[in-house]
Amino acid sequence: MQALQNKELKYAKTQQVTYTDNFIDTPGEFIEMSIFAHQAVSVSLDASLIIMVSSCIDTQNSIRPNFITMFNLPAIGVVTKIDREDGNRKRSRHYLQYAGIPDNKIFEISSYTGEGLDVLSEEIHKYVNRDGHDFS
Repeated sequence: MQALQNKELKYAKTQQVTYTDNFIDTPGEFIEMSIFAHQAVSVSLDASLIIMVSSCIDTQNSIRPNFITMFNLPAIGVVTKIDREDGNRKRSRHYLQYAGIPDNKIFEISSYTGEGLDVLSEEIHKYVNRDGHDFS
């Protein structure tokens, strides 16, 4: 999100639902714990697109099977940290597919190097910001 908005990269765990001009960031617990799933659905009412993110350095899957089908919105998946040598892109793609995102809607990016950000931004713009405004 920060890289798409050309902001300085600052890593911090999301503690609460955060609204910015063009994004809604939710805590990982919304996905990890089924008791919070209804909160994710409620927040999605303000969204045009669901973007599910999986870091390729995560070794555990926290996404339930077909989780994305809870939402009545288009969805894409994003594999992050592809610049890391200890990452496993294939595993992260599998996690996102397991969640219900088709392979052709999964994008691999590095916020650090910028790899894949243009393609991801182009895909996001197919669903949101059709009025011509940029993310920044």
